Amino acid sequence: MADTHLTGIRIDSSSVVPLWLSETLENRTEEPNIPKVPEPNIPEVPVKLKEKKEECYRPLAVSIGPYHYSDREGKLQQVEKLKVRMMVKFVDDSGAPREEFYFKVKGELQKARGCYHENITENFNDEEFIKMMFIDGCFILQFMHCLNDESEKLEMSDQQIFHVKRDLLLLENQLPFAVLDSLRKQRYENLSESNEIINNFLSFHIRSSSRPIHKSARIALTALAFVRIPILFPLFPLFPLFLIIFWLRYVANLDSDRQEKNVSLDWSPPSGKTQPDHLLQLLYFKSMYHYSKRNHEKAQPGSRGHCLYYSVKNLKKVGILFWPRWTASAITDVKFKSSVLSGIVEVPPIIIDESTESLLLNLVAYESSAALDQLWVSSYILFMDSLIDDAEDVEEMRSNGIIISYLGADQKVANLFNDMGRSMTHDTAAYNDVKMAINKQCESTVKRWVYESKTTYFSNPWTLLTVVAASLGLGLTAIQTYYSRFPHK
Repeated sequence: MADTHLTGIRIDSSSVVPLWLSETLENRTEEPNIPKVPEPNIPEVPVKLKEKKEECYRPLAVSIGPYHYSDREGKLQQVEKLKVRMMVKFVDDSGAPREEFYFKVKGELQKARGCYHENITENFNDEEFIKMMFIDGCFILQFMHCLNDESEKLEMSDQQIFHVKRDLLLLENQLPFAVLDSLRKQRYENLSESNEIINNFLSFHIRSSSRPIHKSARIALTALAFVRIPILFPLFPLFPLFLIIFWLRYVANLDSDRQEKNVSLDWSPPSGKTQPDHLLQLLYFKSMYHYSKRNHEKAQPGSRGHCLYYSVKNLKKVGILFWPRWTASAITDVKFKSSVLSGIVEVPPIIIDESTESLLLNLVAYESSAALDQLWVSSYILFMDSLIDDAEDVEEMRSNGIIISYLGADQKVANLFNDMGRSMTHDTAAYNDVKMAINKQCESTVKRWVYESKTTYFSNPWTLLTVVAASLGLGLTAIQTYYSRFPHK
């Protein structure tokens, strides 16, 4: 009876836990907590980036450090022979004992080894590694010194100089800055001279800035202005006052000249850094990274942020113009200003030449491997890609002084940004406020109507005169009609 009774009970199979799940839960073990090995200060380019544009990450003229050491006996052999001569020149010009340079570099041995992947540095014994750091470091500093003051002594063709400048800013071609610092402290009594040389070298790349008028020229212009004022206006009694003001400005300029001799590396180091890890990082925080201190509206975590759907030529049609932003601290520092009649996008000027793609992609590789909180170079490339569709967009930015191109055809510049932007990862917070403001301006019917009216009726003086004449005619007709119907009594 009992068995018969039990067989009559139906069991809901949907409530039974499957065997594989029970075994998985019972046999689950805690994963060992393996600490993540941090990237060295000078890492290799991530494989996913190198697969797309490997040629942009390889040196064309000179190998620096261990990553491309095997190329020194091949295509890079010509400049390799110059390294020793430039090293000797660098040391001899200092007047300091040669052995002091060697021991300074030797003191940085362990720190320098730790800047690279261990599987690369283990191929060099200590003396080989010191020799590489010593010769490469002297070469870099002597190259920058000659480029700044004595370019004719470089014994290189213009093309070689161009390629060396490019190669010194490849991520895998970096030397620890601690090595450069130890060498330059031996070579220069005043580090301000070395700082100025490094600043000048880095300023050759990417950024274009309006050159301030030289002090002597500014003084001459001031004097000329003061001389002209009494001529243009009958203010001869005030002429002595003008001379006093001129003298005070002259003295102030002399004081500022003295103060400017104390030159720093002019960079905004990340938290906890007193000196850069390498030249590429110095360039990044000197000319690319800026935005973390600005209060800008961020996209929600996990969102894609605001997209920009309009190119430069399309934005111009709705009254959004592009101006160069000469005062920007970084090339990625873009601003948008809105007014009743139009909007203005201020973009820092950028130099575009044959090395631009390589430099930008190596900066992207650096910020990717450094795990920075904001990917400004990647986001800048995507921002420019969204603005530039074709040669017409480049022409507009070039004519406004934003793009200074040495590539020739404008379409080459458009292709450059379009190709780089295809597979770039961006920071959703980057330019979010600028994109929001641009989209808002484009969607404003009133502002679009005002701008279209402005360009249609006030674009040239003849159209303006026609509109004014027509308006006056209509006004006079209205007045005449009014007085004909309501004559003044």
